[in-house]
Amino acid sequence: MTREEKFFSDLGRSGIELNQSQKEAVAHVGGPLVVFAGPGSGKTTVLTCRASYLMQVAEVQPRQILIVTFTKAAAEEMQNRLAALPGIGPLKAQSCEAGTFHSIFLRILLRTYGNVPRLLNEWEQKQVIRELLRAEGQDGDEEAANDLLAKIGLCKNNLILPQQIRPKKKENVEFKRRYQQYEDWKKNHKRWDYDDILVECYRLLLSRQDVRQQYASKYRHLLVDEFQDTNYVQYEVLKILAADGELCIVGDDDQSIYRFRGARVDYLLSFQHEYPNAKTVVLGTNYRSVDPIIEAASSLITCNRKRHPKKLTGTGKQGELPVLEMPEDERSEAEQVLERIEQRIQCGDPVDDIAVLYRTHMQARALVDELVRRKIPFAIRDAEGSFYHQWQIRDILCYFKLATDPLDLDSLMQIINRPKRYLYPDAWMAHIATADLDSEQRSYLQALMKLPGLEAWKRRKLEDLAWDLKKISRLPPKDALRLIRKQVGYDQFLEEYAERTGQKKEHLFEPVDGLEQAVLPFESVTDFLLHVEAVSETLRNARKSERGIRLMTFHKAKGLEFRTVFLIGLVKGMVPHGKSLKEKDADASLEEERRLLYVGITRAKERVFLSAPQRYRGEPVERSPFLDEISVTARKI
Repeated sequence: MTREEKFFSDLGRSGIELNQSQKEAVAHVGGPLVVFAGPGSGKTTVLTCRASYLMQVAEVQPRQILIVTFTKAAAEEMQNRLAALPGIGPLKAQSCEAGTFHSIFLRILLRTYGNVPRLLNEWEQKQVIRELLRAEGQDGDEEAANDLLAKIGLCKNNLILPQQIRPKKKENVEFKRRYQQYEDWKKNHKRWDYDDILVECYRLLLSRQDVRQQYASKYRHLLVDEFQDTNYVQYEVLKILAADGELCIVGDDDQSIYRFRGARVDYLLSFQHEYPNAKTVVLGTNYRSVDPIIEAASSLITCNRKRHPKKLTGTGKQGELPVLEMPEDERSEAEQVLERIEQRIQCGDPVDDIAVLYRTHMQARALVDELVRRKIPFAIRDAEGSFYHQWQIRDILCYFKLATDPLDLDSLMQIINRPKRYLYPDAWMAHIATADLDSEQRSYLQALMKLPGLEAWKRRKLEDLAWDLKKISRLPPKDALRLIRKQVGYDQFLEEYAERTGQKKEHLFEPVDGLEQAVLPFESVTDFLLHVEAVSETLRNARKSERGIRLMTFHKAKGLEFRTVFLIGLVKGMVPHGKSLKEKDADASLEEERRLLYVGITRAKERVFLSAPQRYRGEPVERSPFLDEISVTARKI
């Protein structure tokens, strides 16, 4: 028995039976290798077995193997699974270097320089951005900070620094200025962010031949997972590190969904052009899903033109076609989904093996509202589901709160200049703090009207606000919201804000339009505020929980699997998303949107429910055109 035969025999005795394609990917030595790994095709098993093969059959030293993953958890799982393989054990597994791009690049920098500037964590980054925005009178809210940081990260991942940007549009001029402010702040405070690790490692390897040679000779075999998510700077560094070694990449062009972060599926698709002698292996057997789900997903993704041709097959597991349901609106959709979930639980599905997926976190609003009302446990990630925490929604809620509690000073400060009333807190806080709020004047707003030296036109604005708040307190929330938007002038404020900041008006209005539907079930402003508080409290607990129905976006679901999956809000304008289709390369955006839905469908092991409401945010809508590309059982409710 040869060494290779013994290797695969030992794997088999340990319960790992590889198919022919998997064996090819594991055993290829002597040149570059590209592995196209479809959903549920066992790519982690292949990667760990390949590392084991290199050590045990090809006699490669463990320290010469570098395994690159996209998350810390994936790197840890890889080393744990490697350690459990026959003939490896913890010592050899730990001797292989494994980690994310950031962790590996940081090690290179630390080994070379000894230390690097202290790193800003995500929360600190947001605080810096908020301070910069607020210093100029802008809203330093979480969404604005996230948006700006995402754009800065995209630039850095493409090695584009502020001085290289030549903007023409107003919003791009503003972005360049803020990007430069952020970089200046870090330089002045001797700090880096995590994207700086990538940029600085690239600079180091480009400028130092000795360091280049050191690492090119150190890493004889590089194994890269999720290669379709690689960005420009990561790929450039990889090519330097693999200059004298063998590069093995594993990925799925059909699951490339991070273009907004700078990921380029072209690197996977053109790998053979970059490395003409590379061997190609396709892992096309899906061990996760029943055949009807695989067939439905395949019929969808084959509509993409820019992809590596591959045939995806199952293992003969029978099941039902995905079900398409068309409820009346978002609330009906939420009720229908929960009824289906209750049926699945009664049939024996564990509650945490059920997931509800959506394109954007705002789409979770109706579902979260209904879950809270029914007191059904759920788990949700990070900021997802935080519809009521968006700054526009917080503004409206402050109007509601001030209408029901005239002594809510925080709410008064929040909305006093939304729309503009030219009353800035630094000019009146001292007066308010010392105001004698007697029984006839239990209102900070009334006290503000007596501000010494207040011009008559400003007083009239305050009187109008007081009158509007009185009306709001007596109206049902749907009418109160309409009054705030039109009569008080909040819509006009958003339009002016869009013009001033260069943001898209429709994006600023989206949360407020969604709120129109959220308030409908409630008879009073007070009832609605109590509901919002209950939602906020439930979300705080849900983010810490690992038990309950899983709620997440398509992006967050990547890499996970569930027995039953619900995909909601599948309407034109959301899937594909209208924003993405307005980008420069609309064809590439459309294909990525199709890949997102493909990722969502392929999370399911046994059953998929697709939902396309007939009305969305109060308006008639068309179902997603992607649904016409999938074999489904349609059911109108």
